[in-house]
Amino acid sequence: MKYVSTSLNEKYLMDSLVKSKFFTSSALILFTSILVYQYITFGPFAPLQCQLLRIGCLDTEIHGYVAPEFIDVKKAFIKNFENGYEIGSSVAVYYDGNLVVDLQGGYADLEAKRKYDNNTLQPVFSSTKVMSAIMIAYLVDRGFLDYNKKVSTYWPEFAQGNKENVTLLDLVNHRAGLSYLNTKVTKSDLEDLDKFAKTLASQPHSFNGVSSRAYHATTVGWYLNEIVRRVDPKHRTIGKIISDEILEQYDLEFYLLLPPNFISRVAKLYEISKIRGIFDMFNVFFEWWIGMIPNSYFSEFNDKESVMYKTFQPSGPFKISDFSDLETLTVEWPSVNGITNAKSMAKLGAIIVNNGQPINSVTYKPLISKSTIDLMSTKLPETFDHVLYKNITPASGGFAYLRYPGIEDVEFIGWGGYGGSSFIWNRELGISFGYAMNGLLPPKYGKTGDLRLWSVLKEVVNVAKKLKKEQA
Repeated sequence: MKYVSTSLNEKYLMDSLVKSKFFTSSALILFTSILVYQYITFGPFAPLQCQLLRIGCLDTEIHGYVAPEFIDVKKAFIKNFENGYEIGSSVAVYYDGNLVVDLQGGYADLEAKRKYDNNTLQPVFSSTKVMSAIMIAYLVDRGFLDYNKKVSTYWPEFAQGNKENVTLLDLVNHRAGLSYLNTKVTKSDLEDLDKFAKTLASQPHSFNGVSSRAYHATTVGWYLNEIVRRVDPKHRTIGKIISDEILEQYDLEFYLLLPPNFISRVAKLYEISKIRGIFDMFNVFFEWWIGMIPNSYFSEFNDKESVMYKTFQPSGPFKISDFSDLETLTVEWPSVNGITNAKSMAKLGAIIVNNGQPINSVTYKPLISKSTIDLMSTKLPETFDHVLYKNITPASGGFAYLRYPGIEDVEFIGWGGYGGSSFIWNRELGISFGYAMNGLLPPKYGKTGDLRLWSVLKEVVNVAKKLKKEQA
């Protein structure tokens, strides 16, 4: 399968121009306009000559399994590659506890021509927060934690800097006033958690103790990790509990502590070019000009004293490009450095949809009880997020209720990660969905995910609705 080729009209025009003795100014303008249009409308991860002229495009293999009823999901997945929006990715879907989609395609390492297959592992950035939130629910279910308890109940030193009334519910839902740290975190901090705990505890509440939502993009996992270390009888981190009690028992791969010998399985990450980034900036200004982005967003973004500005400043020791390196992936950071694949995310979501009961696992022990799943799924009032600068509808367990273009009538629970990954489920339709990729598209204001996710998920929902209607 190849990316789409040049249309006949475009090919005729280019042949005519090439054969002519010289370009007239109008022809040159027209030709340049066509190239610019093709460049900005075609996906950013195809080779440049493919983006401009539709030649020299990549051959891309798609492999895996799809149930016959869900064949349109595969077609949408393939189209994302054909249109230049993917380098390598995987998508997986469980429906009513059955694996109905498990597809991979493209390259885990484009330069080395290493295939993206069912052995590939992928950094999923903030989709990691879904796994961390599930593990907090896991400990709530076992009586070690209570969402309504103050954090200081488990961590007395936390009660300083106007944080004495912050509850676990506040923290998991990004209402703890801790979306940034006043000091930059180093790798040695993450390797000495006792010392790091003092830094975390000393951070003052950024809203003077008033509960206000501000996305704790990098920090929430650090705080949750310290709480978990204090309540776990063995004083383990979230990642260690996952490794000890979750992965093998439920046949999953989701590492917060990647085994060093697995580094060769991790996909290389690719960001869009700087030129593409410039075009994206023009698009942002256009959305502002037509009123899609409020003026106040830019003032907050550029105000060095604003919570948004401080949150977006790099606080951790690693850059995006580091998230394929062993040094980064073997240091636990429960907000952002989870390593997994689409199937494991979808399967874990399927266990939640299945009221905590295992699916094709070596254990019969429920992961979480139905009552705790109901509790963690409880919808909280919609609230404005001072960092994401949009309204969010949280779920008590630290997830969010999400709607996507084209399927606005369906709500999913979960979250996504930088670049486009997604870890979501819908209990009513019996859907759980995982998507992971190594071509990173920058997030867009007010949007969750991007067109790759939306197009595939729309087909999943369409089929699920049809099947539910037939079963009724």
